[in-house]
Amino acid sequence: MYFRPIGLGLTPHSKAMPDFAVFNLAAGQSMKMAPLGALYIVAAAEDAGFSTVFRDYALERGPDLFRIDRIAEFLETADAPVVGISCFAGMLPYGVLAVEKLRACRPEIKIVFGGPGPSAVAKELLETFPAIDFVVCGEGEETAVDLLRFLAKGSPPAWTIPGLAWRAANSVVTVNSRRERRRELDQIVFPEYDRVNLQDYDVVGVVYARGCPYTCTYCDVVSMWNRQNIARSVDNVLAEIEWLRGCGVRHIAFVDDLFTVNRKRTIEFCDRFESAGVPASWGCTTRIDRVDSELLDRMAAAGCQYVFYGVESGSPAVLARVNKAIPFEQTADAVRQSARLGMYTHTPLMWGFPFETMSDFHQTLAFGQYLNHCGANVFYSLVTPLPGTALYEEFRDRLTFRPDVYSTIIAPGREANLAEVAETIAAFPSLFSGFYHFSDGMVDEKSRIGKRLGLNLSDIRIDSLSATETGCAGSS
Repeated sequence: MYFRPIGLGLTPHSKAMPDFAVFNLAAGQSMKMAPLGALYIVAAAEDAGFSTVFRDYALERGPDLFRIDRIAEFLETADAPVVGISCFAGMLPYGVLAVEKLRACRPEIKIVFGGPGPSAVAKELLETFPAIDFVVCGEGEETAVDLLRFLAKGSPPAWTIPGLAWRAANSVVTVNSRRERRRELDQIVFPEYDRVNLQDYDVVGVVYARGCPYTCTYCDVVSMWNRQNIARSVDNVLAEIEWLRGCGVRHIAFVDDLFTVNRKRTIEFCDRFESAGVPASWGCTTRIDRVDSELLDRMAAAGCQYVFYGVESGSPAVLARVNKAIPFEQTADAVRQSARLGMYTHTPLMWGFPFETMSDFHQTLAFGQYLNHCGANVFYSLVTPLPGTALYEEFRDRLTFRPDVYSTIIAPGREANLAEVAETIAAFPSLFSGFYHFSDGMVDEKSRIGKRLGLNLSDIRIDSLSATETGCAGSS
């Protein structure tokens, strides 16, 4: 036995000290999204008999959101023997420094990290930051519950828990085998929405299916889901939407990596959603080559008001290099029809690839202007070399870090100040590579060109969505 069980109480919610405190660590977003992943973990823990408390840092206010002391103080607001922290890559450096302060104040607790950011770098994260005891990797509901049972009773042993990375008492870090993907998603308990006020959020998400079958080299979900797309039943999805409607939510954002991956399933959902007369709208993320004229008509008729197409580049050479070669006219046709149907149509374009020539870059800018003409809402973002991606693995020797240059995709908030975390980011590029850019991406020169053309090449124009009728959550 590497850990002595800490005897979690398995007691009712009235207990003074809960078994498990879960924190969503996010800050500074222009649109606040209900913390779906963290609430799934809370629901799973509660369903297994553990008492929990939940806190969301995304709802905090003030000018000092990115101060390590303030984050550490926030993590001290829930007294529990096990503290779980869910975050994306953008907040990871803040989280690891904050838990070092938390550990100094409360050396007896167990600290668990989870979410997309920690999952991709679990082993090195544990080896580098001894304040962290465990990392839950990937799909976390079952792994988190098994870990809580281990900490409560010593069984199942830590080394037998799939999906867990952990440090033994002798400081040896072990990454267990991957957990097999869950096939019966209908068996997963709905997120524990009663722990939050949904009216506090701009966006409320729903998962229809988990995973994406494609191999885009810049995307970190390839390693997360192993190219498997597994869906819930339409009955289960509609039941969750009806429940959310009862809470006053009027717009649902499907957070699937690729909503229309299965055309038949998408049409079934549209037909059932429309026939049920659910008084709500919805939006989704998908690919150009996974929609067609008939499907877009069906989606619009069923209340789809927002669609996010991963376009990525206006250069055929770049698209081929990132495994996303889609004909430009096909993209333009889908964008035109989506806009004509009244959908808010979002098209990201990335720049700064290590193999992107100046000609490629100009083609991307020109295509962005054309897509704007077709009715798209185009935004540009600097390429983000996220850990676990094929792009990062191939070009990791070409990364450079400057605190004033990083993608708004990774940005933990537009007003974020990297002053307290810059030294840590610079010291551990493989942990925090999302804050880096490619040294041969000609970033300064391309930025100057963008400015001369009146384009902000780091501006995510998602703010404008909140001003439209597709606003994502709120009272009826």
